[in-house]
Amino acid sequence: MHFRHPIPFNLSLLCGLLFLASPAFAQQLFTRTIDVNGLDREYLIYLPVDYDASQSLPALMWHHGGSDNAEVALSEADFRTLADSRRFIVAYPNALPDQTEGCNCWGYQQPGGLSNGNWDIDLAFTRALIDDLIATYNADQSRIYAGGYSMGASYTWDITCAMSDVIAAAAPVAASMYPWTFNNCDAALPTAVCHILGTDDFYAPYDGQEGWVPSAAAQHAFWVGKNQANTPAEEESLGDGVTRFIWTAGQGCHGVEHFRWGGGHVVPSFATTVIWDFVSQYSLEGLIDCGGDALTADFNGDGAVNGVDLGQLLGSWSSSNAPYDLDGSGKVDGGDLAIVLGAWTG
Repeated sequence: MHFRHPIPFNLSLLCGLLFLASPAFAQQLFTRTIDVNGLDREYLIYLPVDYDASQSLPALMWHHGGSDNAEVALSEADFRTLADSRRFIVAYPNALPDQTEGCNCWGYQQPGGLSNGNWDIDLAFTRALIDDLIATYNADQSRIYAGGYSMGASYTWDITCAMSDVIAAAAPVAASMYPWTFNNCDAALPTAVCHILGTDDFYAPYDGQEGWVPSAAAQHAFWVGKNQANTPAEEESLGDGVTRFIWTAGQGCHGVEHFRWGGGHVVPSFATTVIWDFVSQYSLEGLIDCGGDALTADFNGDGAVNGVDLGQLLGSWSSSNAPYDLDGSGKVDGGDLAIVLGAWTG
């Protein structure tokens, strides 16, 4: 097994203290402890500015790499600014030391074979975390998303297969499915997937590695088939060696996206924005308003076009981000603003 090298303890602690003490976010970022079958499990939670418990916001769980922790995950994939502007909750859960190496590593379990002893307890933790987000912070139970980096992304693949009844969309970065997950995911429900992987990633070789992970192409074909997404993929060069592949949602209302880039085993700088742009389009039923009478420019799916949707559009200004490029011009600009204002419901 390959795991991300842990950063030195003192640097990890310093990073955590700096993030926790940041004046702009201090009142909104804190650690929460929940009891899961007698174990104290922790997660770092970020509530967007002006959080109101009466509003049911979507939530994203982001899982750290092997041997790391929630504070390190926050430094690698900081969703806080996006959470403020796009209105969602972020949870960074902490793994426990495993039974094989003692590292803070997410559980894995090959049927009848390889295991690190954490699979069952982590699966219970994830379900309890989701329940806590819903019960304590009024998270929208139909819009719970999972993502992660490295081993945390491997775990994201696993729970996407094992918990497709509660996870609306998944965004694994710098990891591929374990072979036993790939071969035993047929029973999972269709789930929207955004996969980000570099062509020089040692942990997840892009073209696969026999006995370790399948190729990126094989995984995408699996999810495109499960989701009944449209083929062939739309291909778009985003510059700087990044190519986006989009299999749009078909009759199954679940799409697939892949971002291929020339980097290695890191979270690329573009990841947080494209992940939220993708997952936020989905609920457990699939693409929001898929097959129904969708309200144009209702980006957050609340049944109205108002200042929240305008803010999301402006947050993607001059980009090519879907779904904000309403007129299909390839750029979010005045044409899309005009559509939002024309659909305004207040």
